[in-house]
Amino acid sequence: MIARGVVHRCPVCGGGHVIRRWFGVVERCPACDLVFERIEGHEIGYIGLNTMVTFASTFVVLLVGTILMVPNVRPWPLVIAAIIPAAVFPILLLPSCRMAWTGIDLALRPIEPDEIDPRFLVT
Repeated sequence: MIARGVVHRCPVCGGGHVIRRWFGVVERCPACDLVFERIEGHEIGYIGLNTMVTFASTFVVLLVGTILMVPNVRPWPLVIAAIIPAAVFPILLLPSCRMAWTGIDLALRPIEPDEIDPRFLVT
């Protein structure tokens, strides 16, 4: 479910066309009728996921840059290199994080029968 979300597909049925524009998803899956924001506050999860991925990538850039520069570590090239993932990744990864978080949410809180089209329920 998480992998489907990362590639901008519905975590339940794998259906496409769930990203309306870069900063928005459709309210429901066009195929299985799943509501993507299942509870109030759902956006907190995908914003947190996006933040963790961005921080981790920025840390890796800083760590690798520092290791490559030893013994003459210069801070300004590191700062400039770290700004790139810190500024680009939150925007670039937002749709993937939104749908991946829906997959994580589904793994933690399984689907209720009334949440999707009955044809997609696995018995």
